[in-house]
Amino acid sequence: MRDRIKKTFTLKRIIWMLVGNIGIGLGVTIFYFSGLGNDPFSGMNMILSERIGLSYGNFLLIVNTCLFLLELLFGKQYIQIGTLVNWIGIGYVVDVFRYLFTNYIPEPKNLFLSVLIMLSGVLVMSFSISVYQTADMGLAPFDSLAFLIRNHTPIPYFWARISVDALCAFICLFAGGFVGLGTFVCAFGLGPFIAFFNRHFSNKVLK
Repeated sequence: MRDRIKKTFTLKRIIWMLVGNIGIGLGVTIFYFSGLGNDPFSGMNMILSERIGLSYGNFLLIVNTCLFLLELLFGKQYIQIGTLVNWIGIGYVVDVFRYLFTNYIPEPKNLFLSVLIMLSGVLVMSFSISVYQTADMGLAPFDSLAFLIRNHTPIPYFWARISVDALCAFICLFAGGFVGLGTFVCAFGLGPFIAFFNRHFSNKVLK
């Protein structure tokens, strides 16, 4: 009976980890569709993939593979099935949603609509990050980077994460990408919403 409960609980975590990854892909697409900027990492990869001529999914797979090798070398404790799902799948989830949005949903025609779309992205992204993190099925290759810096240098996690995001934003701008309101909201404004979903949903369902 105990083994059955344990398997069921693990299956629940896997399901919510998958939901979280799909939701993060949807959130990235919503921010992109708003025209107000993406999170620094996604924005960087989008503009670089366009410059090189690869799909976002294929380019992100290459970047995530490099980051996964670092995680494998210096942070094996962070690797679980969720790491592999994010590493391989998240870029293609974004590709699918971008295709659907581009072909079937009219672009926002004014700033008010763009802000409304961005705010919906905040909710989707915050909820998805909440369930993904609470499921505790491993860190995405990019998310592990700040922890690796913290673990192997004197730099605290907060400043490591800020530095990594700032570097991604700089590369995005240098490559001709766009850094806007959505970028700053993703970098600094999701925390309270993630905490809300942790407290009122994720911890109750998965803890």
